[in-house]
Amino acid sequence: MTVHAHNRRQFLRTSATAISAAALQGCATSGSPGGRTLRIQLDTPNDALVARTFTILKDRIEHRCATSVIATAANPDIILTLDSQLPEESFRFEDSGKALRIAAGSPRGLLYGAGRLLRSSEYDGPAFRVSAWRGTDMPRGTVRGMYFASHFHNWYHQASAPEIARYMEDLALWGANAVMVIFPFINLQGWDDPQAPPAMNLLRQYARSANELGLQFATGLNNAFFINAPKEIRATPLPDPLKRRGNSGHPICPSIAEGHAYIMDNTRQLYEELADVGLDILVLWPYDEGGCACEQCAPWGSNAYLRLSRDQVELGRKYFPAMKSVLSTWMFDTPPEGEWQGLTEYVANDGSWLDYILADAHEDYPRYPLDVGVPGKLPLLNFPEISMWGNWPWGGYGANVLPARYQRLWDQVSNVVEGGFPYSEGIYEDMHKAIVLQFYWDRDKTARATLKEYVAYEFGLTDSDSVASVLTIIDLLERTSSNTYQKLPVDTADVLRAAELASLVDAELPEWARSSWRWEILRLRTILDRERFAGDGLESSVAEHALLRLIELYHSEFETDDPYHHRVRPPLKRAIDRNGRK
Repeated sequence: MTVHAHNRRQFLRTSATAISAAALQGCATSGSPGGRTLRIQLDTPNDALVARTFTILKDRIEHRCATSVIATAANPDIILTLDSQLPEESFRFEDSGKALRIAAGSPRGLLYGAGRLLRSSEYDGPAFRVSAWRGTDMPRGTVRGMYFASHFHNWYHQASAPEIARYMEDLALWGANAVMVIFPFINLQGWDDPQAPPAMNLLRQYARSANELGLQFATGLNNAFFINAPKEIRATPLPDPLKRRGNSGHPICPSIAEGHAYIMDNTRQLYEELADVGLDILVLWPYDEGGCACEQCAPWGSNAYLRLSRDQVELGRKYFPAMKSVLSTWMFDTPPEGEWQGLTEYVANDGSWLDYILADAHEDYPRYPLDVGVPGKLPLLNFPEISMWGNWPWGGYGANVLPARYQRLWDQVSNVVEGGFPYSEGIYEDMHKAIVLQFYWDRDKTARATLKEYVAYEFGLTDSDSVASVLTIIDLLERTSSNTYQKLPVDTADVLRAAELASLVDAELPEWARSSWRWEILRLRTILDRERFAGDGLESSVAEHALLRLIELYHSEFETDDPYHHRVRPPLKRAIDRNGRK
C-alpha cells in the first residue's frame, strides 16, 4: 500500500539512529542558528556499546533542540566513563570540575545512565540544560524484560530493522535488560514452509538487535509445534471449563515416545538456528498454546510439563551453557488441579535446572506464590498483559493507557517479584512499557511519577499545567476504557473534555513532539473516543482519517490474507480481509 510505504520512510527519517564515525572523532555537526555545542568525552570510545550510547544521546538531544553534540575530550560538558567498583547495571552522576561525570559499572549501566540524563535534562529551543540530578542509582529487579508478540502482521512483525533497533534503544533507556521473541510454530506447516525462513530471520534480527544493546535475548518453548505434526502424536485437548487456559496451537503429547522425540528434534533445530546469535533466557510455557490432558501427562502443570521443560532446558544448555530458565505457571490451577502444590513438591526434589518462576493471570495475580510462597524459594517474575485488556481490536483506537490498573496490579506483587516480561502486541501501549520497566527498576516508584517523566521527556512539556493537562487526558481515557470493558455507560463529558484538552496541548507542543508517533496515537485516541461515544461514529470522515493514520503508524495491511490481522488492525470499514472476514 503506497501510504504504508510512505509512512515507513517518514518513521525512519525521524527515528533512525546511525553511528557517525565523524561524530565519534569529534567533528561537530551544524546546529540551528543560536544553538550551542554539547561536548561529551568518552573514556572508552572503542567499546561498541559506549559508542552506541553516545550516538543515542546525540540523536535524541539534537532531535529535541538546536544543540549540536560532539565527542571530544576538550573542555567536556559530560564525561562518560566506566567504574569497575560500581555494580554492573548501576550508574553515578557527579561533578567533575565544570562537567557532569556519568560513571557506570558496565557499558549497559552507562546506557541506563544516558536514559536518566535524557529524562532529567531540559530542552528549550536552542538550549540543552544538563541534568541537575546527582547521585547513584541501580535497578532492584534482575529481569526487566519485554515480550514482543511478533505475529498477525502487527508492528513487531512488520517494522523495519532500523525501527526495531531504535525502539529497543528507547526501552533500554527506560531500564530494559531483556527482550523476548518466539518462533511462530503455531502458524507454520513445518521447517519447509515458505514462511519459516522469514520468521527465523525476524527472530534472529531481534536477537542481534538485543545483543548490540547489551540486552539479554529470550525465547519461549512448550509442547506446541507445527501444523503438520503427525496426528498420532497429538496431545489430548485440555478440559477448560473456565475458558481461561485455551487450546491454541498444535500441541504434542510428550508421554508418547514418538511425540517426545518429535518435540526434542524440533527444539534442537531451533537451538541450532540460534547458535550463532545466542540465547540467554528460555521461557517454558504451559497453557494457551500447549498442554496435554492424557492420563500420563495430567495434571499437565505439575507432571509432564515439568519433565518436558527440564529436557528442553538441559538440551539448551548444551548449546548455550549460561542460559537461564524461566518456568511459567500461567493459568495454573484454573480450575484447581493441585498444580501449584505439585510444583512445590517437584522443585524440592528436582529443581536445580530452574532459575526463575513466572506467574500471572488474566486479572489479579495468583494467590499461591503470595500466600504460600514461591516453589523452591526461586526468584519470582510476572507477566503483565499490557496490550489487550479492555481493548479490541488491540490498539485499534490509538494509545492504550491504563496506568491505574497497572499500579493496582503492581501493588499486589511489588515486594515479591524480581521483574518480568510484559506481553506487548504493539507500540500503542508505549506508556505502559515505561511504567512497568520503571516498576522493575524501582519497585517504590509510582505509575504517576513515571508518567510525569514520560510526558515531560516524550512530549517536551515542562510547564506543570501542561503536564497536568496530559495526565488528565490519560485519566479520562482510562475511565472511558474501563467503563467500556465493564459494559458501563461512558460519560460523554469525559470524551469531549479529553479531546478538548488534547487540542489545547497540541498547540503548545514543540514541533518535534507534535509530529512524534507517541503524541499522535494519544491524540488520535481522544478523537476516536469522541467520535465513538459523542459524535458521528467510526464512519465519520474524522474517524476514518484517524483510523487510516493509525493503520499507517502501525504498518498494518490495508488488504490482508492474514486471518488474525483484524485483531491488531484499526477497524477501518473499507479495509479488506481477502480471507472473507470483515
